[in-house]
Amino acid sequence: MKYKISIVVPCYNSINFIEECIESILSQTFTDFEILCVDANSSDGTLEFLKRKALEDDRIKIILSDKKSLGYQINLGITYANSKYLCIVESDDYIAKNMCKELFLAIEQYKVDIVKADIIAFYDGKIRRKFIYKNISYDKNLYDRVLDKTYRKYILKNTWNMNQSSIYNLNFIKTNQIHANETLGASYQDLGLWFWLCVSSSKTLFLNKAYYYYRQDNLNSSSNSKEKIYCVCDECDFIEQKILNDNLKDIFYYIKYRIYMWNLYRIKKDFRILFLEKIVQDFKNIKKDYLAFFSENEKKNLELILKDYKEYYKKNHSLIGKIKKTIMRYKRKILCKLKPSA
Repeated sequence: MKYKISIVVPCYNSINFIEECIESILSQTFTDFEILCVDANSSDGTLEFLKRKALEDDRIKIILSDKKSLGYQINLGITYANSKYLCIVESDDYIAKNMCKELFLAIEQYKVDIVKADIIAFYDGKIRRKFIYKNISYDKNLYDRVLDKTYRKYILKNTWNMNQSSIYNLNFIKTNQIHANETLGASYQDLGLWFWLCVSSSKTLFLNKAYYYYRQDNLNSSSNSKEKIYCVCDECDFIEQKILNDNLKDIFYYIKYRIYMWNLYRIKKDFRILFLEKIVQDFKNIKKDYLAFFSENEKKNLELILKDYKEYYKKNHSLIGKIKKTIMRYKRKILCKLKPSA
């Protein structure tokens, strides 16, 4: 192993963001790393920028991807990584200068497979950049303790399936043959990858600190694409085909229900009746044993959809719009300026 950390940066037409991303990595206080820029043949100047930077610093390696797929590009990075540990930084994001050092010290000290930290979401306002701290775990009791396999379902239920704000033991990934789904685009491949990582990990550590800056205003990102109505379904299919066993079906169906309902709120009104049909198709034969993680309200809601999804749509589609507006108002209220991590 030539380096301590391989930092995989999947890129495609990121010219508006790539300089800030790469410079934040090169400015790390920890220096024993390589940067694997996996570019899907960008046509906007991104690739030319990376080539110039690679001439300035031999830690930067460029890997050309013949497939425009975030999952495929991450998998290429894993294949070419020449290190002990792995990090992922997306090309429209950036990282605090001490991220690599802090994550490296934690994974070395606690001898875990995964260390995952919180994030800071941001977007560029008219006057200045605005930030919001986001906890990677919904349960504060998961932080700052080594969690073994007995916690894996609880972790899946109570954490955000984002893979960037983390460091992974590369041998753990390769031994378990863990890889991301290779659907085209950048369409929620983090869901399948996180599920696989979580159920395979013997020891996981969550840090209640943020080092990763997560962009919210890139209009080309998956979370801003309302047309990709079935991409979350592709990820759930990937989990079923590659990872799932009977012991995990209760937590899988809970996650599947939650992300399907999130997707229903996200997509355009014109597509919601179609997606409700998909929910019926995928949940109509669900066994009661698989509802163990569902709340009573969630069970009742699913029951209403399965009973008559058209009636459910009539009663709820206007409410969905109101919920989305309420969420946006709430986000605007709590957005605040934060000092970057030291």
